[in-house]
Amino acid sequence: MKPLQHYKGSIDNYRNLFEVTKSKIYLNHASTGPMSLNAKIAIEECIKVYQKQAEFDFKTYFEKLKYSRGIFARLINAEPEEITFTHNTSEGIFIALINLPLKNGDEIIVMNETFPAVRYVVQYNLPKITKKFINFCGEDPVKIVGKNLNRKTHAVVLDHTQFFTGEMVDLLPLSEFLRNRGIYLIVDGIQSIGAIEFDTKKTQVDFLATGGGKWLFGPGGTGFLYVNKKNFKVLKRLHTGWLGVDWKSFENFETSPPLFDDARMFEMGTRNVIGISGLTENVKILLEFGMKNVEKRILKLKNQLRDGFKRLKIPVITTDKGPHSGIITVKPENPRQIYEFLIKNQITISLRNNCLRFSPHFYNTEEEIEEVLKILKKFKK
Repeated sequence: MKPLQHYKGSIDNYRNLFEVTKSKIYLNHASTGPMSLNAKIAIEECIKVYQKQAEFDFKTYFEKLKYSRGIFARLINAEPEEITFTHNTSEGIFIALINLPLKNGDEIIVMNETFPAVRYVVQYNLPKITKKFINFCGEDPVKIVGKNLNRKTHAVVLDHTQFFTGEMVDLLPLSEFLRNRGIYLIVDGIQSIGAIEFDTKKTQVDFLATGGGKWLFGPGGTGFLYVNKKNFKVLKRLHTGWLGVDWKSFENFETSPPLFDDARMFEMGTRNVIGISGLTENVKILLEFGMKNVEKRILKLKNQLRDGFKRLKIPVITTDKGPHSGIITVKPENPRQIYEFLIKNQITISLRNNCLRFSPHFYNTEEEIEEVLKILKKFKK
C-alpha cells in the first residue's frame, strides 16, 4: 500500500494519530500498544450503527470482514483465505494445535522460554500428546531441534520473538529444515508482527498466531491466525461453527452449506466487527508507512538506546546478534526504583524479572530516546 499523501515526509503526521505522544514517552509496545485515532473513529462508527439500527446489513457485515481479512493478509504477505480471525494469540495457537493430524503418543517440541500463553495452551489441551520442552535462546534453532527429533515428533511450537529478552529465532532455516521432514511449525508472532517485516511466502511457517493488543496498537481481544494453504486438506475440522460456512443470506437456514475449505472454516460464530474494524485501521497505518520502514525505524531507535545504555554503563541482556526484534532489556542496579523514577517522569516501559524492558515503535523519535537517556543519567547521579 502506497503512503497517503498527507503522511509523506513527516513522522509528526503519524505521531498526531497517537494521543499518547501528547502526555508521555511511550516505550512499552511489547506490553500494550496505544490505539490510534483512526482506530477510535472506526470503532465509534461501528458503535453508531449498532446504536441506530442494532446490526450491520448482511452485505456490509461480510464486506467489512472481507476487507479486513485482505488487510491482515497484506501485512504478512499471505493470501486472504489463509487468515482466520481470532480474539488473541492463545486462541490461534489452540486452533492450530487441535487441528493437527496427531495420534496418541505423538510428540511436539515446545520452546521452553515461551510466553505462558503458549505454555498453558500446549500443556492443558493435548493430554495424550507428549510435549518436549527445550531451550532455544542462545542456540542454533536447526541444531537444537535436530538433536531432539525422533520419529514421533510431528510439530514444533515456539515464540518468534522471546517476550523478555527480545531474542529472535531465525525461522528461515528452521522452517526449511522442518518442511523437508514433514514437521509442522507453529509460531507465536505477537512480539514480531507489527514491529518487523514478516513474509509468509519467504518464511513458510505452517501457522502464525498473533494478537492485536501490542505492536498492532489494539484493541485487545482481537487477532488473527495465518494457516498455510498447503495444509487445508490435511487438517482436522475442529473449532468451527455455523459461520464457518458460506451463507448466501440470513433468510433461509433450512439448508446446511459445507464448511469453507480454507482458514475461514475455523471461525465459529459472530465476529467482533467493532474490534476488527479498529485493528484494521491500525494495520493500515503500518502498511501506509511500510513494514520495511517500520522495522528500520524501530531498530534505529533500539540501537540508539543500546548505545546510550553502554555510555551509562547499564548492562544490556538483549543480544546484539541478529535477527533483531523491537525489544531491548537491561539489568541495572535498583531496577524498581529506576522504573518508578521513569514513570514519575512520564516515561512508560515494563518492569520484568527485575529488569527493564524498552520497546519503541516507529512513531517514537530520536529526541524522545535522548530524553529517556537523559532521565536515566539524572537518576544515576
